[in-house]
Amino acid sequence: MKFSKEEQKIVKVIVECENQGGSLALALNYGRSLEERGIGIVSADNANLVFLRKDLYSDSFPFNDNVPYVSILFNLIEKLIKSGDIICGESCCVQPLVVGAIYSEWFKPGIIAVNGNETIILDGPHKGWYGADKQEKYWWWNKWDSQLSEVSNYLYSSYCVSEELKELVKNDFKRDEDIRFAKQQLATWVSIGVAILLGILGIIF
Repeated sequence: MKFSKEEQKIVKVIVECENQGGSLALALNYGRSLEERGIGIVSADNANLVFLRKDLYSDSFPFNDNVPYVSILFNLIEKLIKSGDIICGESCCVQPLVVGAIYSEWFKPGIIAVNGNETIILDGPHKGWYGADKQEKYWWWNKWDSQLSEVSNYLYSSYCVSEELKELVKNDFKRDEDIRFAKQQLATWVSIGVAILLGILGIIF
């Protein structure tokens, strides 16, 4: 299986965090790639929401594909599950963990406290992610609602990784045939070097 550069970074984090006893959501938070990109994902209390930080994304962002990181992530999870490279177990999160935020917990029903002084309102006319100043900090976009509903159970489940995927990460995503080809190339160049050296020594002596 081939992975893009972005996918490789995600896969590495997932493999590294396999034995930490957590979920895919916790692994992604450990990698902090979503946080760095200003993306927050909430799948709790029957709400499946994707948020984009307003100072990083314009309100027209979902209608262009300049930075389709959310789609890359969701498609990758589906691909890894389908191929059997990730096998998910039971849900292991009791908190409504916000993927893309280090700290989150229930503040009251329907409201999540994030990073200590921010809030996410899951229902009603004021649904959204607000900063400490009560101003909207993240846009809520429904472009990925359907896909998030499909992968949300996987995000919050324990998981194990296939040996093949571990080997792929260990070999820096080089496939067996790539490794064999590199070894053959090295052997060829060594043979050429030895032949040249023997030729030079033959001329000298």
